[in-house]
Amino acid sequence: MKKLVILAALGVAGLVSAKGNEHATKKLEKEKQNLKAPLQTCGVRIAYYSGGQLVGFKTITSEQPTLQACQNWQTGVKVALWAQGFTLS
Repeated sequence: MKKLVILAALGVAGLVSAKGNEHATKKLEKEKQNLKAPLQTCGVRIAYYSGGQLVGFKTITSEQPTLQACQNWQTGVKVALWAQGFTLS
């Protein structure tokens, strides 16, 4: 939540310093629309196996504003698991 407040404050500060810059105004309007977008729960379900036997599950979730943001987040989680040495299938 703090990040959203800081982002909004930075957006307003950028608009004030632009003084009539049309590009900055359009960017601020777009940021406002993104902040108003409802967040949806996005998740990754992980199944842990050892010796071919299922030993557990874990679900990781995050709130994301769009489907594309959700898919990007899911890809990031999968890459992080792969980097830690897990096998993905």
